[in-house]
Amino acid sequence: MSSTTKQGKRVLIISYYWPPSGGAGVHRWLKISKYLAENNQCYVYTPANPDFALKDESLLTKVSPKIKVLKRKIFEPYFVYRAFVKKSDKGQVNQPSSVDASKSPIKQLGKWARGNMFIPDPRVFWVKPSYRYLKKVIKDENIDVVISTGPPHSIHLIGLKLKKHFGDKINWIADFRDPWTDIDFYDMLSVGKRADEKNQRLEKEVVTKSDTVVTISSSWDGSFAEMDQDRRKVISNGFDSADYKETHVKDNPHFTITHLGSINADRNPEALWIALSNLCKEKDDFKTNLRVRLVGNVHEDVKKSVEKYGLNNRVTLVPNMPHKEAIEQLYDSSISLLLLNNAKNIDGIVPGKMFEYMGVGNPILAIGKLDGDAGNIIAENKLGAITNFGDSQTAQKVVAEFYDSYLNNKLTRFSKEKLEKFSIKKISESFEAIF
Repeated sequence: MSSTTKQGKRVLIISYYWPPSGGAGVHRWLKISKYLAENNQCYVYTPANPDFALKDESLLTKVSPKIKVLKRKIFEPYFVYRAFVKKSDKGQVNQPSSVDASKSPIKQLGKWARGNMFIPDPRVFWVKPSYRYLKKVIKDENIDVVISTGPPHSIHLIGLKLKKHFGDKINWIADFRDPWTDIDFYDMLSVGKRADEKNQRLEKEVVTKSDTVVTISSSWDGSFAEMDQDRRKVISNGFDSADYKETHVKDNPHFTITHLGSINADRNPEALWIALSNLCKEKDDFKTNLRVRLVGNVHEDVKKSVEKYGLNNRVTLVPNMPHKEAIEQLYDSSISLLLLNNAKNIDGIVPGKMFEYMGVGNPILAIGKLDGDAGNIIAENKLGAITNFGDSQTAQKVVAEFYDSYLNNKLTRFSKEKLEKFSIKKISESFEAIF
């Protein structure tokens, strides 16, 4: 590998999600690259014409001016899927809900096409042209380190081809923000035996031929341990202190619970709706003071549950908004709501928004699994409380305790200084350590 220069290493980051893309997929490397660029020469390779569900132009201002952004057009055959499903289903091709009971032959055919025709995902057609382009970039720019981050996991196939070509001349880090064949919606894609075998083979090849495999949680790291990969690292997501205020400017006069981000059917917290409904019936002051704010796309199942439990007048649906404005919604809240996917890989799910909640400092109310990785982080760092899926009694007790603290002005916010290990600056240093 090339030696370090005065500028540090020359680092190429391959990421499908990059501003003006919005949503969860963009923030990890948008932030890490900012700090890596302080000591290294960083390049980001991303599509010139991506097809992403959320757009946030404001994130363009967060891109470090020290980073060189490289773009090439990508061909994505989503027209095949959209020929089968309504345009309103955009995005479900990537993340179908495990509780989507639709038996529509058209939708089923669309999922089958996604799971069996495009392996590992519809961005796979970007692999070969990207490999040809980046071979020249790596040679001309003397790149030392290549980082591929997925999903989409076809991005790792670009890294794999580059590693096969350059060998020890580059240090290839495969960063898994989500699992590949263990991802929560994999079984929903009607993946056939041949397609499954190909996915398994490609995943194992990426894991065994990369110099380092990075995952965001201990549980997901364990799935790679079964592949006899010794060069593994757990590097979580984090929060950037520069994005958050030192103190809260104001407090909402109501007991306000806020959730940021999309809520699909797998995240519908029915136990919470039951708990809130019961408390509204038991305590008139609670009903008067309660406000629930859901910022982002909300699945129809969630809306139906809110209506079913008589919470329409207590729950406000807020459309997607720029990231900075969304964070302001948290400052104007009492509690930050974290909803985990009720999925097979729940143990390792640690959403990026949890770290944004850390940056703001509100107590966190999570619905998920007590002994999952997210639950362990909340408990170990005293960030709030987590209740199990379906446990409405405990959820009711926890919310009542938060409310009592609110009434007595004892709803304390945790200190970001104690969470320094989760700062993006520390996260970026963890990556530099494996360069």
